[in-house]
Amino acid sequence: MIKEIFQRNPNIIINTDIDGFLSGIILQKYCGAKIVGFSNSKKEIWVTPEVKSIYDPVYIDLYVVRPDVICIEQHIIAHNNEHLQRIKSLGTKINPNNERGRTFCGDGEGDYFHKYPFGTVHYLITLLAREGIDVMLPSLEETISVPHTHLKTSLGQILLRADDALFTTLKGYPDNAKDWWKFLYDTSKSSTIHQITEYIDKLDRNLAQTYKNNIGDFFLSLKCDGTDGAFDNIINPDGSLQKRVQDFYDCIKIFMNEEELPKLPTSLILHEGEFRKTLMRKDFDTSILEHPQMYSYAYIYGPYSRNQNFSYTLNMTD
Repeated sequence: MIKEIFQRNPNIIINTDIDGFLSGIILQKYCGAKIVGFSNSKKEIWVTPEVKSIYDPVYIDLYVVRPDVICIEQHIIAHNNEHLQRIKSLGTKINPNNERGRTFCGDGEGDYFHKYPFGTVHYLITLLAREGIDVMLPSLEETISVPHTHLKTSLGQILLRADDALFTTLKGYPDNAKDWWKFLYDTSKSSTIHQITEYIDKLDRNLAQTYKNNIGDFFLSLKCDGTDGAFDNIINPDGSLQKRVQDFYDCIKIFMNEEELPKLPTSLILHEGEFRKTLMRKDFDTSILEHPQMYSYAYIYGPYSRNQNFSYTLNMTD
């Protein structure tokens, strides 16, 4: 199914974080995808002039509500089981939480606290393996120096910073992580998922925070806006791609041994919406989530959180 999606439509919009960049590299190499835009998961997306509508490309690591838009991502997007069935019936939203019945309210097969804890890139590796495409990675342990800098780290540290997968596995939610790694491997028999879990098994769980801090410092040294390898803004005032973003992407390609892949688009058009957060509870009319003004959303904390646990974007310009 993944191969067919990109045979029909190779154009993708990726997130401006390490998960998005890694996913973009894999999809370009193994599916012939073409990066035509970016999202920062808030109120901005940037697309190339050739994109006629922001709803035409496939979205990677961002849930877009419009029914006909294909999304491959990993957030909790179903409020309850009834809502989950409506989303699954669309056939355009590919998501591990949907696959295993994880919902905000927890009235399906599992609750928010057993949600998928890794990056979209790890799910993509699994999806491709299910179709007989084994994503081949270089050594995860080898320390590599970044050309023209004093920086060095390993692909394993980069790959597992996507959605904080390493810290979650070693320290944060180890039982849930173990269950999900098993699910990814059991449903795909991916040698790469096996490679990743073997790498994790060699690490010291007592150093989980140190690993996280070190890779965060590495990303900041590469001029990211956050320790998760993310950029809030990627263009200059004239619409050209910022050099720091291309440099970061080129660096990640070195670690992935994919230097020959195309460079990122150099000219982009900004589209903006209204980004908001609110406190969401279980007793809620989910029909509003399918309102035409709703562009994207995600549940970011569980139903008993004291924090604003629902983020969403409205009125995205097209």
